[in-house]
Amino acid sequence: MSGGDPLAACRNLPLDRVAAALGYRKDPADRARFRREGSTISINGEKFFDHLRGTGGGGAIDLVIHATGCRFPDALRFLAGHEGRGEATALQPAPRRLRLPWPSPRAWPRVRDALIRQRALRADVLEACHSRGLLYADDRLNAVFICRNANRQPTGAEILGTAPQPGGKRFRGMAPGSRKARGGFWLPCDRNRPALVILTESAVDAISVRSLRIHGTREHGAVVASTAGIASSVPPWIEEWKPRRIVCAYDADSAGDGGADRLTVDDPRVIRMRPCGAKDWNEMLMRAR
Repeated sequence: MSGGDPLAACRNLPLDRVAAALGYRKDPADRARFRREGSTISINGEKFFDHLRGTGGGGAIDLVIHATGCRFPDALRFLAGHEGRGEATALQPAPRRLRLPWPSPRAWPRVRDALIRQRALRADVLEACHSRGLLYADDRLNAVFICRNANRQPTGAEILGTAPQPGGKRFRGMAPGSRKARGGFWLPCDRNRPALVILTESAVDAISVRSLRIHGTREHGAVVASTAGIASSVPPWIEEWKPRRIVCAYDADSAGDGGADRLTVDDPRVIRMRPCGAKDWNEMLMRAR
């Protein structure tokens, strides 16, 4: 980087090398895609795109700022230091308490097929979620559903096991550091200000509701979101959208009914929608196949 314009030299550094310095690792299944905990980006020449946030940029400086949230001067020092100029290189990706399982591209076909077989989820919907970085497999054959806030930034993950554990049960839980009040799994992934939000108890139920094509659930401006359990009030991250209507589609059991009752009493926007002839929406989907 000696001589010439140092700013231009920093900006023009190869993005794959900068991504490696920021802690990203190349996806073995896609040479243009790079992953680290809580982030998946694609690099095309001087451009990059973050699949979870739905935003991108151009040049090495933009990538450092995007990945770490640092200021412009800090990004320059970081890039200069990694080019051997001897300047401070203490800048690191912003510390995250969230710990997402590491993706296993080799396990994805098995996990996808298990979700189709065990849960009757549609292959095209699963592949669409996977291509957007919203769903992947880990090396324990778990399905990892990424939770995001209203600005599409990752806040956690719902984890669903597809391989039986001792006793025949399958693992179900949240990634360490997940914050349910800050985000959830929601579809479609490109809405900015949905007029209608449909609340479900799980990511699998959210996908099931979309697949069932129930009246109103696929209207323009509608989002189906998982609250990863029962929320007794509308989560703050959903309130950021300021939806005009909210449908509580919790399970057809005492817990789901109780949660729906609390929501409908406290918020005039909320109406109840109950699975018909089944405990939850995924069971309803499986009966319909």
